[in-house]
Amino acid sequence: MHSAGILKTFVSGFPRYSPRSPIPEIGDALRRVDQIQTIFIASQKLQMPRFISEELAYRAQIQIDHGSRQPLKGADLFLFYNGCGLDSARWFKRNGGITVVEAVNSHVLVQEEILAEEHRRLGLSWRPFHPRQVRRRVAEVEEADYVLLPSIFVAKSFLVKGIPPERLLKVPYPMKKIAGAGGFELKNRDKDSVFRVLYVGSISVRKGLRYLMEAFRHLKHLKKELWIVGPIANPSGLEDVTLPEGTKLLGSLKGDALQEAYLRATVFCLPSIEDGFGLVLMEALYYGLPVIATENTGIEDLTTEGKAGMTVPIRDSAAISNCLNRLAEDRDLLARKRMEAKEEATRLAKLSRDDSLLASTLMKTIPSPSFEICKPT
Repeated sequence: MHSAGILKTFVSGFPRYSPRSPIPEIGDALRRVDQIQTIFIASQKLQMPRFISEELAYRAQIQIDHGSRQPLKGADLFLFYNGCGLDSARWFKRNGGITVVEAVNSHVLVQEEILAEEHRRLGLSWRPFHPRQVRRRVAEVEEADYVLLPSIFVAKSFLVKGIPPERLLKVPYPMKKIAGAGGFELKNRDKDSVFRVLYVGSISVRKGLRYLMEAFRHLKHLKKELWIVGPIANPSGLEDVTLPEGTKLLGSLKGDALQEAYLRATVFCLPSIEDGFGLVLMEALYYGLPVIATENTGIEDLTTEGKAGMTVPIRDSAAISNCLNRLAEDRDLLARKRMEAKEEATRLAKLSRDDSLLASTLMKTIPSPSFEICKPT
């Protein structure tokens, strides 16, 4: 938006003390409203009671909302993260401004329905989201002029809740790091004849790992491994699951160690039951990995006509197992899917270099081709 010359102010709640907080490329457009958010981050590191952290998170969003009011003066469009802009959006609309709420996951009520059902299926205690935060997020979606979202899956969740299609703006996330896809060596892949399934993400109820593990048990390959990369949440959704033979919990990996995991994998699987846009799928395609993912991950926005990927229903171990066995038994199919993964990565890399995609989408929402945006996040 800054490159397009339409960013008036960027209101950030990201703690300024983080080494990742500087955004020098937008200069004076940055406004920090991060005091309560910083306390919230500290509460998590100190492992304070959940109800305290949840209340701090809610209060941080209220602070960002209130901190957006002054910068909105003189702007034409208000783009805000779901939960962070209700009061300012209402004021802005009364004064003739256009409001766009950004949703990175499915509609909050759909999220609750999916996760509550999953907890019941697993016999786990379900704790609903912060009730006042839920009410704010629902109200923002109902009152905003448009909803900005990243995937077909997320769009469907808003349609189900009665949001008309003409109010939905779908712009998939770009990913700069995949530029130049295909410039690495796959020298370690297949060297040990192991059919290696890779998962990257948190080990949590939302991610549906138990269904991948059950599918892996039924993978008919003499030399098979399941590599799981990511931190373990509480609950994990695996409390009653015995890890299949060949499973390796690798913890959180970064840099060269994470790249090595991708390079040594045969196939990537994301079995999430709710995932607005699985960025790890894009990373897997970059490394030439065929991807198996549920329909609730945004896979439809990353692969065209089923190339490079296989889409399965949520909670369907048999469907995942079928995909794994097809790839393990048919080397030609595996080779073709690898080539398709590289092709899709190249296509996505080109899209990722188009910095104007979001800006041009927003500019189409109003008659004038020249306007300024205030964006809190």
